[in-house]
Amino acid sequence: MPMYEFDCSDCHKTFEELVLSGTDPDAVSCPACTSKHVAKRLSAFAVGASSSFGSDASASAGSCASGGCCSGGSCGF
Repeated sequence: MPMYEFDCSDCHKTFEELVLSGTDPDAVSCPACTSKHVAKRLSAFAVGASSSFGSDASASAGSCASGGCCSGGSCGF
């Protein structure tokens, strides 16, 4: 179930809409003015900053009481 951002051509509002699979994306209307003149925005997706790419994963180990497993959100707490 993807969430899309839309721009309204009539009232110039930006809004998000959950578009279910099988739903016609052209059926989306602006929640502010109910206009059907909306356009899907091109959005960039977020990239996590806690990537271990290019770093030594063992350097961040050892901070957990259970043996250092907290790096990257994998702690069992």
